[in-house]
Amino acid sequence: MNEASEWQASVTARVAEAVRRFRDERGMSAQDVADACAKLGYPIPRSIIANLENGRRASVDLAEVLILAKALDVPPVALVVPAGQTGAVEILPGQTYSTDDALQWLTGETMLDDEPEEDTVEERFDEIRRHRQSVHNLLKSVSRADEYRRGAAMTRDPATRDINLELVARFDEFVSEQSRSLQDFRATMRSKGIQPPTLPPTLTHLDYVEIEDSWVHYSEAPEAPGARPPTDEEREAERTARAARDAALMAKISSRRKDRT
Repeated sequence: MNEASEWQASVTARVAEAVRRFRDERGMSAQDVADACAKLGYPIPRSIIANLENGRRASVDLAEVLILAKALDVPPVALVVPAGQTGAVEILPGQTYSTDDALQWLTGETMLDDEPEEDTVEERFDEIRRHRQSVHNLLKSVSRADEYRRGAAMTRDPATRDINLELVARFDEFVSEQSRSLQDFRATMRSKGIQPPTLPPTLTHLDYVEIEDSWVHYSEAPEAPGARPPTDEEREAERTARAARDAALMAKISSRRKDRT
């Protein structure tokens, strides 16, 4: 067996060991995994899974890795890199890397303090990760605002109601700021030739911009604010407006607190 064949066999063995380990951890039989694969639309018979785990499969293809990972409810990379099981892995023929470096390469990650070079795959991955975090933060703020709004509506205590209303006002402002920031970020991604991920249903309105008292999809008004990256002047105007809104909100909260006392 030559080096290439040995490496291919080692990759297959790693996948087989991972499938067996995750299957055991989840209390699944080989037939359970086969049934799960069939439900996903890509049947992998129990006999193939058994042959893989017993070392009778010489190779495993990408489609099988993806389906098996989903059936086992793990990221596909977990079947290739035994993170937490060993410190290093032969990720390419004759090339052994730490599991950390192997994961970083396979997922296209960059170090937290590194800025990816422009117009590279790493930049696209980095922008999409930042987009995901922005969406998460926005949805979290929306949820908190709704939570406090319900609290204000349900409580009978005036002081508690006022506190909840203050929090609603603060989180509504967070939602507005984060929405504008996400809309601008998506426009900046498009300007770099990076197609932003599809927004969740509750945020699809961010792909629409206001034109002459009507709302249209950004693609119909590519030069409208929100459809294109903001200019430096627009960014500065937004910072000034945000500071004014913050000051007004704090003054309103302070006034309410004085009234309660």
